[in-house]
Formats: sequence, structure tokens, C-alpha cells
Amino acid sequence: MSVLALPLPLTNPSAFPVSDDIGAHCRLIEREGDREGETVPTRHLAIVKIYEDETIQGDVWIPAELLRELESPVRLNDSEDAFTVRVASPANVFGVPALAALAGNALDLEFRARSDDNVRRFNLRGTERVAGVSYRLTDRGTVIVAPSDKLPPADFPKRTPLPTLPAQFNLVWDHVIDDNADLTAEDLPAALDVISPTWFALADETGVSFNKADKAYVEAAHVRGVHVWALVSNSFNRARTRKFLANPKAQDLFIARLLAYARIYGFDGINIDFEGVDNADAARLTAFTRRLTAAAKTMGLVVSIDVMIPSEWSRCYERAPLARIVDYVAVMTYDEHWRSSPKAGSTASLPWVRRGLANTLAEVPADKLLLGIPFYTREWEESRGAGGKISVKSKAMAMASADERLRDTGASKVWLGSAGQHYFQYVSDDKTYKVWMEDESSLKLRMNLVRENNLAGAAFWRKGFERNEVWGAIGAGRRP
Repeated sequence: MSVLALPLPLTNPSAFPVSDDIGAHCRLIEREGDREGETVPTRHLAIVKIYEDETIQGDVWIPAELLRELESPVRLNDSEDAFTVRVASPANVFGVPALAALAGNALDLEFRARSDDNVRRFNLRGTERVAGVSYRLTDRGTVIVAPSDKLPPADFPKRTPLPTLPAQFNLVWDHVIDDNADLTAEDLPAALDVISPTWFALADETGVSFNKADKAYVEAAHVRGVHVWALVSNSFNRARTRKFLANPKAQDLFIARLLAYARIYGFDGINIDFEGVDNADAARLTAFTRRLTAAAKTMGLVVSIDVMIPSEWSRCYERAPLARIVDYVAVMTYDEHWRSSPKAGSTASLPWVRRGLANTLAEVPADKLLLGIPFYTREWEESRGAGGKISVKSKAMAMASADERLRDTGASKVWLGSAGQHYFQYVSDDKTYKVWMEDESSLKLRMNLVRENNLAGAAFWRKGFERNEVWGAIGAGRRP
């Protein structure tokens, strides 16, 4: 196999054209092959993502066709939205003994496919050992790409030593849709201790998991002293979850994949977000959580789980047993009035939050509990139909969007002491619009609950919906 060279202008990235659809920090670069001393132009293109923080090495996305040329075991799946690879002897490859019992002799892993100009690309950053393809940066500003038998791959990252979490810490969930945020381009708040990106999800009842993880994201968070707890969901699919929770082998494979990904990307914990689970599956969800936590602890990972407030429709969460198993429990004290609620109302009024918190504390110790706090609100539209019947619909709004609506409509903002929130309404085209706002004032009252009840901390949904100013109120609300 020949060694391949990819020009990479680290000192002058503007020398190469920027494609509008791949972001300001991405460069579309032609690769050249180096065969027997000759430079041979090739048809391949690679995308190199350059981060603002130069200490974070850029991602290297190479075409699926190049993987085939290098005889990599990585293959594009039929839907062409992901790559899969079968890793033989995963316990040895990843250096995680628990994988021997969980996965046996082989483990299939999935990696996101990037699509640009109808070309599917695979990210070599952090995946060299499973791809069988390696790369190196040279002092001449190039990337050398080669089969791993000619160029030894980089080792998996060691766990980054991070500051111990304070007695009251703050977590924010980061909703990842396609690309991960470039954390090197952001000033992460001083009051932020843990970030939980929505990276993994149950893809089918056999334990296959979707994967949106990114090594540079973890490194950028760690440089800023922020812990990363990768969120894993059940895709909110009740039928799939029921079959999965009835299948111990599927659970073992799912857990094995999470451990392998933890080794590849170097994150610090796992946040379990299984929602819409049938109440009849409560004991099975608890048993799965016990299996996952036991395996995660062999790698020193922190495990947390998200639960709803106690109610008839949330009996799928055996909160007391779960609290004895995991390190932390986050109670989702929001969606008092949910998206399709037949009645307009607050997302999380203070009395409703107080009741939900008190009921949860009856089952979960305070030092293990995180209070869920929304960064979003809803704009409710009320219209009167035939016979005077009022129909209601809503849409989620970020804080800045609510501020903009208030300004554009000229509505009057009032303080609702009973709800612990600011409120405004306006009329347009014979429809009434109502907004219960989330801002520094409402967050301050929730942070008071965290401090007064000696909770472990707060968890915010979701990153990007807040105004930067609210982090001051969050930081001021910390327990001394």
C-alpha cells in the first residue's frame, strides 16, 4: 500500500477556497498521492476542520472511496448515513476487560457519515485504531494518510484530570442535531461544570446505537475544565425500548458500544435519558441501569439518569432504587404545560416546580438530585372557532426570541408572583398570544430551591436557548 499525502495549510488556511455549506472553520482540500517519489494528482477531496483553539487538533474527514482503497474494514451502510466497522477482540483493542463478557469476540460500531457534494466522508480523528488507517501532521504542513501497518495509529486518549465537581454543580444539555458545536470558539460560562451532548441513541431493539460523538468537542471542554457526560437516549420509542429491555444480550451489546465510545472519545460520564418507557417496564429499566452502571464504573465513568416528576404516567422510573444505583438523578421539572397541551400555561411555574421537587425528594436523596430548569419557554396561540371554542397551539422559544417578540409587539411585561415569572400577551389577527418568560428572575428563584434543599445541583435544557447574562444569576445561586 502506498503512503498518501494531503496538503494542509496550517499557517495559511485562507489560501484554499472555503465551501459555504461546510462552515467557516472547514477547508476543502485536494489530496495528492506520493508513489515512488512522484506526486500524482488524484480525484479525492478531504475536509479538514480547523478549530479556533490551535491546541485542539483538527478533524480529518476522508471519502468512503479512499477507505476502500486503503483496505479499511470501515464500510458505508446501505442508507449511507453512517459507517460501520467490526472490531475483533474488542477487550484487547480498547484495553477494557469488561468488553470480553459484554461483546465476546467482535463488536460492531457505528460512526456518523458526513455528506458534502454527494460524497460520504469518515472522520479519522480518534478512530484510527478501529479504521486501520492512520494520519500524521508533518512539519511541512501536510497530513500523511496510510494503512496502520505502515503508520502506527495514535493511542486512545487517557482520561483528562479535571477539577472535582463542586458541592453544588451546574450541568447543561447540548442538543446535537448534525454537527457538534465548536466549543473552542465559545466562552463557556464560569458557572458551567458539566456539559451533556445528545450523542448516543438506541437505533433498534438489538442494541445498535446512533453515534454523533466528537473527540475535539471533549478536548475543548476539558481544556476549559468542563466535564463531559455523553447523553444516551432510547430514541423515545416505546415499542423499541420494550423489546430492548426484554433482551439481555441486546443490552450487553449496547453497553459494550458505550464503553468503546468512551475509550475512543474520552468523555467522563454517561447520562441516561430514557423517556416514554412503558410503566410495565419499570423493573427492567432499573435492571438495565444497574448493568450499565456496573460496566461504566469499571472505566471510572460517572453515571446519571433523567427522570420525570412522580405521577401516574411516570411510574416507569423506580426513583429510589435508581438513586441507589447511579451517581446522580436529574428530575425534569419542566413541561408543566407541554407542547400539545390543550391549555396555555407556564413551562415551569414555581409552585409546580416546588411540588415536583418535594415529591421527588421523598424518593431521591438531596445530595444525588439535580433540579431540571428550562432555558426555553413557549409562545401560546389562542384562537376562537365556531361556537366560541378556543383552540390552542404552541411553539418553543429561546430567551432571546421571547425578548424580541416582547419588543416587536410593544406588549407590557408584568411580574406574576404566583408563578415566579414575567408574563406578557398580545393580540394579532384576532388571535391572542401568551408567553410565560424564563429569565434571570425566574432562574434565580429555581436556584434558590437548589440551595435551600441542599441539592447536588441544577441541570438546564438546553444550551443555546439561554442569554449569556443568565449565567451570572446561576453562578450567584451556588451554595457557598
